[in-house]
Amino acid sequence: MEDSFVDLLHSLINDTEPVDGVRLAELSDLDTERLERFSAAWENLPNDRRQAILKELGLIADAQIELTFEAINRIALNDAEPTVRQQAIENLWEGEASGLARKFVQILRDDTSPAVRGAAGKALGTFVFIAETRELDRSIQREMEEALLRAAGNDSSWEVRDLSLRSLGFSTRPEVPKLIEEAFAAVGESRIAAALCAMARSANEVWGENVLAHLHDGSPIIRLEAIRAAGDIGLSEGIQELIELLEDVDESVRRASMWSLGQIGGMKASEVLNSLAEAELGEDEQETLQDAIDNLFFADGEHELFSFDEDDTQDPLT
Repeated sequence: MEDSFVDLLHSLINDTEPVDGVRLAELSDLDTERLERFSAAWENLPNDRRQAILKELGLIADAQIELTFEAINRIALNDAEPTVRQQAIENLWEGEASGLARKFVQILRDDTSPAVRGAAGKALGTFVFIAETRELDRSIQREMEEALLRAAGNDSSWEVRDLSLRSLGFSTRPEVPKLIEEAFAAVGESRIAAALCAMARSANEVWGENVLAHLHDGSPIIRLEAIRAAGDIGLSEGIQELIELLEDVDESVRRASMWSLGQIGGMKASEVLNSLAEAELGEDEQETLQDAIDNLFFADGEHELFSFDEDDTQDPLT
């Protein structure tokens, strides 16, 4: 074991040294021997130190896609501290290994923390999408769908229900529409927002009227989900309302409206988006506008299944 890696482990253990000052990039793709040494050191770190390290690793992985910390995050999935388990799941959101899907299912079913179960329910959305659009082992697919259906309908935490429902939006299981309808009819911002997200992910025009009804909702959160859904479903009937929403007071709503117009396409959407290129916009809005204009060629009817998410650093609009 070379001295540099030993020094790195000492830096991790020394909690007086800021995490962002540690050479964490060197933890990428550790071999078996180093991973064992890391695991032994990990167990002796304070809870907040472990969480801080995982959060920083997530930021590094987003910025440098050639680096991978999957093995470390997998170790953290079994951590005694819920915040650490939650962060590990969030770091693994891009993982596509079937074993990871089974682990998330187990967490969704059994973890004692609602926040951790919710993170697992959200992360499973990737695998639902894979099962519907590519290929996933049928036994894993069934196990995953059953766990999500159970959580979306019966979990003691409404947050877990909502996040699981969002993931089920990609699913063609016959039980899903009823769950969406129940959430949409419920009282509460998060329930309606989750239903609209699931509608968007279904890309099914059957939800069109429900989506259009909330484009000018008084809640920015619901308004934003409805705008995303209009674009993902391809609701040309909502173009005029989306144009009006380009002047919304909320920047995230304005940006989502640009993106949805780019998804729907058509002459009117194209004219409006191109005219905005001459307007004075903030840097983020300018980037979103250019992305929307570039996306206009999807106007032949092909629509992106993933929604613009202000919190998703991998989203094309951020």
